[in-house]
Amino acid sequence: MVVQPFQKRVLSDYFAGARETALIIPKKNGKTTLLAALALYHLVVIPNAECIIVAASREQAEIVLRQARMFVRGSEALQRLMTIQQRSVVSKMDEGRIRVLASDADTADGSIPTLAIVDELHRHKSAELYAVLRDGLGPRTGQLITISTAGFAMDSPLGKLRTAAHLLPGFVRKGKHNHVRSENGMFAFHEWCMDPTDDIDDIAQVKRANPAPWQTPAALRERHDSQTMTPWEWQRFACGIWTEGEEPWIEPKSWDDLADPSIEIPAGARAWLGVDLGVKHDSTAIAAAHVTDDGKVIVRVDIMKPEGVLPIERVEAKIREVAARYTVQKIAYDPWSFRRSAEILEGDGLPMQEYPQSAERMSVASAALYRVIDAGLLRHDGDLVLRAHVMGGVTKETERGWRLQKDPRSHRSIDALIALTMAVQMATEADRASVPMIAFV
Repeated sequence: MVVQPFQKRVLSDYFAGARETALIIPKKNGKTTLLAALALYHLVVIPNAECIIVAASREQAEIVLRQARMFVRGSEALQRLMTIQQRSVVSKMDEGRIRVLASDADTADGSIPTLAIVDELHRHKSAELYAVLRDGLGPRTGQLITISTAGFAMDSPLGKLRTAAHLLPGFVRKGKHNHVRSENGMFAFHEWCMDPTDDIDDIAQVKRANPAPWQTPAALRERHDSQTMTPWEWQRFACGIWTEGEEPWIEPKSWDDLADPSIEIPAGARAWLGVDLGVKHDSTAIAAAHVTDDGKVIVRVDIMKPEGVLPIERVEAKIREVAARYTVQKIAYDPWSFRRSAEILEGDGLPMQEYPQSAERMSVASAALYRVIDAGLLRHDGDLVLRAHVMGGVTKETERGWRLQKDPRSHRSIDALIALTMAVQMATEADRASVPMIAFV
């Protein structure tokens, strides 16, 4: 293995003693191979080394271990120093080992690593595992390295780490490489990426974000032109550009351009509400939509996300509070999860409307929301939690059309998106129905 200049830049912080090093780089630039080689080096030079590899899944973590095994199998010298086991590589010289841990924090709790390798942090559901590993470094002066491609959620553990790194004093961008090291030297950050404003179809620019010499313009062009490459995969995996959602149903900029912090639905105005309860009532969203005289659709979304389970009585009280602001026409709800509460609220005089979230109905509603966004007619207040819910949705194609739904691979909530979809569809449908039809005979 020949260590490339860009790899030396990353390793220089590690060998200078950084306790935490984070590397974000497009795919196929050798990050897995580099970390596998480092783990084997660590096993040889650190007495009784405890090197652990974790990822969002055991299968992902084993990719690094599998690469390390290939090095061992290809080297008689390494075979004299270590042996391969099912989920580990073990030193023959002492008690040192490289092993894979499951992806939950409980399995890592109590570990005292000399080296912790965290793969694809952007897929981790929470920062808990990373925190457990970081806190376990102390007793043996261990080090932690995080490797990942660009993520699809800025509110993920990796997204938050990246945001914090970009704000550190001394942060520099040279070409397509971002780098910073904390003032105490304990944290280092490296990122190769294009700017969101760059032309992602300009292979010469894409090459600058892919420092590995084997990522030639020809190789990148072949990936770019592949029939199976989606625009979002190209942005994240080849260009290093973060997206919102693995396959965003709208461009984040399209949503952001519709924000107006001063926008409000006028008190007493006609409005349609959509209510969506999260799984196990851990969150709830109540969306209101109002159509102005010039065809704009103003929306306001209240998102309730308490610690623990949300009592249904609080949801009912919040709906009464929101309904009191406007002249409410209909309040849409999914009868599967809200029928009993709907009966209570209807008894209070609120205009409840069953809205089964069937494939057919949600396809119509999803298309209605997309139309008003695409036409630039929707206005929202720019709330970041609402944005996260909206960007957390993905499309599902069926014979009956496409509809918005939660990404089954993600922990991100989309209750506000679903509530918004129902409210906007009812409001725009009612607005069309209210236009008088005049015929001249």
